[in-house]
Amino acid sequence: MLALSVLALTLSVSSVIDDPKQTVATPPAVANAPAQAASNGPTPQEIGALISEFYAVLEKKFAGIQNPTQEEMTKIQAEVATSADAFFADQEIALEQLNDEQLSAFEPVIGMSPKARTIVIGLMNERAKQPTEAGFKAAVRAAMLSMQSAGDPMTSPVDSAVVLLAHPSAAAGLSGETGSMVLSMLEDATAAQLAPQAPMIAALAARFNPDATMETLQLSEAYLNVASKALSKEQFAATRAVVIACLTTKLASSQGREKQFLQRMTKSLNGAAARGELLGFPVPTLTCDWVMRADGTTPWKSISDLKGKVVVLDFWATWCGPCVGSFPNVAKLRNAYTTEQLEIVGITSLQGSVAHQKRERVDCKGDVEMEHAETLAFMKDMGVTWTIAITAEDVFNADFGIRGIPFVAIIDQDGKVFKVGMHAGDEAGIRAAVDELLAKKAAPAKS
Repeated sequence: MLALSVLALTLSVSSVIDDPKQTVATPPAVANAPAQAASNGPTPQEIGALISEFYAVLEKKFAGIQNPTQEEMTKIQAEVATSADAFFADQEIALEQLNDEQLSAFEPVIGMSPKARTIVIGLMNERAKQPTEAGFKAAVRAAMLSMQSAGDPMTSPVDSAVVLLAHPSAAAGLSGETGSMVLSMLEDATAAQLAPQAPMIAALAARFNPDATMETLQLSEAYLNVASKALSKEQFAATRAVVIACLTTKLASSQGREKQFLQRMTKSLNGAAARGELLGFPVPTLTCDWVMRADGTTPWKSISDLKGKVVVLDFWATWCGPCVGSFPNVAKLRNAYTTEQLEIVGITSLQGSVAHQKRERVDCKGDVEMEHAETLAFMKDMGVTWTIAITAEDVFNADFGIRGIPFVAIIDQDGKVFKVGMHAGDEAGIRAAVDELLAKKAAPAKS
């Protein structure tokens, strides 16, 4: 079961996690243009049953595999691909003859089958020739499937997304669920890549108006991240003002979960990262209410006390599997430098519980002292050799633009932000950044 879960992750394109529930976005349904009327073939319900049977066979086949090696993982992927190809052959399914609803229902297995992906990519590329929003969605689907195909010449999400911007209906298509995926891919694009489409990107700001839907508002952060690279400083400032004004207006009349989302989004867009005042600027305020090492000592009280050292901030939480999974790498990093050279600070916030790894989870909601004590116990259990700080600011810190953890920020000896967005498990990358800063400080000043 574990091996199949790992494999499923390698075959999907996921969004950045932006909340403790670790919600993963699923690809949009296959584009529905032109509409196809198929009177034959299985119904979506029948397709669902077939896929369930297929999954059951795979789970049984790989049930005994625990913590597979890379070699075993490669073998599993090959076997699943072969099984998925056989699935369509055994069922005598002609994908070209299916309607859009049926193709959408078969989506999970299409992603696993090299032969099926090739067929559907061809279908989607043909539909993508239409200068309509449906044509844009088809182009997105073809690109997503292509990125899952071994040996495809366009495997970079950024390159794929940049090409999609040239579609005649990109402006309309970027406003929906499909747009969220594309804009997320474009966040890593360079200014040079985005420049040719700057007018279209600027025009998207008009979508953020009093009639904007929640679907559009959910694009706010990703859209502004892209716009900040594509537009001039003056254009971006005006665009950002339009988006924030729209969110503020909507917030005034919202309730429940919608209100919570808009509050979080507005706070994030007013943070240092969204303002373009993070990299190269003094580290944003971090109010450390609790600072502790596993031995029960408090080595310092404020991040400002650490000036003169390189500081690695590792944003994490006890419930975050990848965060805890990176602990061995963080420990190696701690051992590689003296405390005079480097301070590593695990930044978290009160979560209302502590998800122990070696004992039962403890509910601490409303009891700050209990959460402090349980966090210290967690540190001792997990062999934490670096400092942990609980901040008044949420671990999904708006100033740092954090939407998923673990998230690492590196602060230079002058207390300025040097790098952000690294993964705590990337020991080599973090060490390279730390070494660069240490070397700069050690180098003699030029006369």
